[in-house]
Amino acid sequence: MKKALILAALPFAIAAVPAAAQVTPDDESYAIALSGSVASNCELIPEGSGSYNVDMLNTGNQGALAIVYSCNSPYTVSLSSLNGGMKNTTSGGLVNIDYNVEASFFGFSATSTNSAAMQGSPVTIVTNNDWQNILLNGGARSGNLDLSFDNPGEYAVAGDYSDTLTITLAAQL
Repeated sequence: MKKALILAALPFAIAAVPAAAQVTPDDESYAIALSGSVASNCELIPEGSGSYNVDMLNTGNQGALAIVYSCNSPYTVSLSSLNGGMKNTTSGGLVNIDYNVEASFFGFSATSTNSAAMQGSPVTIVTNNDWQNILLNGGARSGNLDLSFDNPGEYAVAGDYSDTLTITLAAQL
């Protein structure tokens, strides 16, 4: 009887062998979604505030302010003038002498703007959307700002003058 039982089970055992050979291996995976971020960071040198005594009798270049700046994202550099020119405080503001600012950045053409155009609304003098430049050197650039008077007939009025010229470096991301 044992023999008959073994013979009866033999076809099932033979049929099971090929099935075991065709079993697909166990395949599992785990997908990991990676994410991260870096905040925009801009640096302007010099930063804060400073002062400069403008020679109101000199219509030529008043000297140059060297600036260095960088941003790790697209950015703009803009200029604004509080008074729109050198305001004569002695006259109660009746006399306001406009001036030009030329911004030249090494490797890029110079741009010039007038203080009257910068009053109340900043004038953008640089826009950098060049991701390659930003990647390779952190968007670093340097240059000069030159101040000069554009009309020799405007500068001879006696009194004290003042204005605040603001340079703004702003990330665009």
